Amino acid sequence: MIMTLNRCEEVISAYLAELQTDFECAQSAEGWYLTTPFVRPDGEGIEIELQVLPDGNISITDMGDTLGYLYVNGMTLSRTLITSVRQMAKPHGVILQRNQLSLQVDQDSIGVGVHDLIQATLRITDLIQKRRPTSRVVFDVEVESLIINSGVTYDLEFEVPGTKERHTVKFHVNSGKNLLIHPISAATAGPARSWAERWSYRFNDILGNNSNWQPVVVLDDRGARSDAWNSHALTPVREYAVMWSNRIELESILKLDEPTSRLTK
Repeated sequence: MIMTLNRCEEVISAYLAELQTDFECAQSAEGWYLTTPFVRPDGEGIEIELQVLPDGNISITDMGDTLGYLYVNGMTLSRTLITSVRQMAKPHGVILQRNQLSLQVDQDSIGVGVHDLIQATLRITDLIQKRRPTSRVVFDVEVESLIINSGVTYDLEFEVPGTKERHTVKFHVNSGKNLLIHPISAATAGPARSWAERWSYRFNDILGNNSNWQPVVVLDDRGARSDAWNSHALTPVREYAVMWSNRIELESILKLDEPTSRLTK
């Protein structure tokens, strides 16, 4: 059968009609959610949120789902990866704000905006094909990846004054919680104890100058490294410590809408 122009237009109409039936809308607290017929490799539909801004424009975001999908499926959200995400999103007019893909459009361009965000989401989702091998990732990068996925703003190599001297902490989380987060990795109990003593001194010196800081040491207990953190090694930093195997606790601490009562001594 020869494909005529009219027949081609029928195909387009049929395709668009099919897509239309697979979109779903639901009200959100500040706008509405749109579930699309486009899916990630895990079979879940791509969802976006739309909000009307005070100036009348529309904010369109993926709610952090794209980076979240990469993270939970084994991608390390390194600074290199984040740079790639920004470069891939840019041709679609999409930016990365904290952990969310987003753009703003006027009400006349809302359809184009939704399409651009979906296109950027699909393109960035394909990065899953580059997921890391089973080799060990540098622990600092693992911790930074979790912080990026949480969506908080953070500073790297943050200098903090103590009562006696200044100290450089790996991560300062700028979410109004005054979090100072430092990863520690050691292969055996001797170096683990040594690092614990150093960071106990540093955090106590920092708190002596300003008690509003909330220190956290994240301890590398991946695989055989869990043996390094025996009771003797752990004692100096026990009050500040979160084990990587229990990183759900760190995720909870990082949540913007929850207090840091766990760190209050």
